[in-house]
Amino acid sequence: MKVLIFKQRSSLAPTGGPNGYLYNLMAGFEKVDDSSICIEFLPESSNKSIKKTKFWKIIRKYIKILIDYKKINNMLYSTYSNDKIEFFNDYDLIHFHSTEDLYRSRVFLKNYKGKVLLTSHSPKPFFMEFMDSLSCFEKKLFKKKLQKIEAIDEFAFNRSDFLIFPCIEAEEPYYNLWGEKYKVIHENNINKYRYIPTGITFNYECKTDVKSKYGIPKDAFVISYVGRHNEVKGYDRLKAVGKILLKKHDNLYFIVAGVEKPIKGLNHPRWIEVGWTREPYAYISASDCFILPNRQTYFDIIMLEVLALSKVVVASYTGGNKYFEKYDDSGIIFYNSINECVDNVEKLMRLSHEEIENLANTNKLLFEKDFNEIVFAKKYIELYKSLK
Repeated sequence: MKVLIFKQRSSLAPTGGPNGYLYNLMAGFEKVDDSSICIEFLPESSNKSIKKTKFWKIIRKYIKILIDYKKINNMLYSTYSNDKIEFFNDYDLIHFHSTEDLYRSRVFLKNYKGKVLLTSHSPKPFFMEFMDSLSCFEKKLFKKKLQKIEAIDEFAFNRSDFLIFPCIEAEEPYYNLWGEKYKVIHENNINKYRYIPTGITFNYECKTDVKSKYGIPKDAFVISYVGRHNEVKGYDRLKAVGKILLKKHDNLYFIVAGVEKPIKGLNHPRWIEVGWTREPYAYISASDCFILPNRQTYFDIIMLEVLALSKVVVASYTGGNKYFEKYDDSGIIFYNSINECVDNVEKLMRLSHEEIENLANTNKLLFEKDFNEIVFAKKYIELYKSLK
C-alpha cells in the first residue's frame, strides 16, 4: 500500500501547524516497522524560495499588498504544475494538510482513482485565517476576490473522501466561527469523518535555572504560559487572571514566553515576559502549573508538551481541550470563567509540593500511554490500511 503525504519532507520541523504535526508523525513512522505500507512525501523542489532570503524579509513589509494580491490570485486561479502531481495514481491514498493544497490540485484529482484525505489543522477555516492576516485597507481593496476564497474550503471539504480531525471536540471552532455553513458541510459529509488524537515526539532535559535567572524565590508558586499573545489564545483572559492573583498573593509569579504582541503583558514586577525563546520548555519546567486559556482551540500541541514535562494544566473548557475531560484522574483541571480559573489556581496553591507533584506525574504517564509519536503513527497506519 502506498500513501502520499502532500508536503515536502524538508519543510517538516518541530514547530506548530502542519509542518510540526507531520514532523511528529514522521518521527513515529520511522520507529514503527511495517513493511506492508509505504509512506512518501512530495518530491523536493530544486528552486529556493525567495521568502527565505534576507532581502525578501527586508522588503516584505513594504510590498505586502502586492504579495497578498498574488497569494489571492494563486489560491483562486492557479493549479499545481504537471511535474509536481502527475504521479498521483501511483498512490492508494493522498493525504492533504491544507484546503488550499487540495483546491490547487483539483484538476489532477478529477482522474485520480485513489482516496483523498484532508486534515485542515487550523482552529478556524483557512479563508478566515487568511482574512485575519489582511489589513483593513486590503480587505476593502480585494473585496470582490475575497468573497470567492470561502469556496476553497467548501470545495476541499466536499471533495475529500475522508476528513481527519484529532477529536470531535476539535470541530467546535468550525461550528462557532463558520456557523450554518459548516453544519451543512458536516451533515453532508458525516460518513467521511475520522478522528486521531495528535501525538508528539518529546525528549527534553532542563538545564536552565529559570528561577535564579529572574530572581524568583525558590518557594514561590509559579504559573507559566507559552504561546501567542492574542485573544483567540485567550491571552487577555490570562492577564485578567494574573491581575487578580498577583494582587492577592505576594509569593506568586507568572512567567510568560512568546512575542509580546498584539497584546502586551501586565506591568507588574512578578509578571515576567521573556519574549520569543528557543527554550520554552525551561520556563514550563520552572513552574508549578501551566494555564492554557484558549478561547477557541483545535488540538493544542502545547497541551501535550506540558503533559510530557510532567506539569499540572489549568485549561479552558473549550474545543480540543475538552477531549482531555475523560482523563478525570489526571492533573488537568478545567475552568469556564476567569473566577473559576483563579479558584482552581488557589486550590493548587493550598496543596503540598508532594501533592502537586503527584498530580503532575499522572500527566506524564498519560502522555507516555496515549500521546507519544509511536502511538500516533500506529493509529495512522491502522487508519490508512482501513481506507484502501
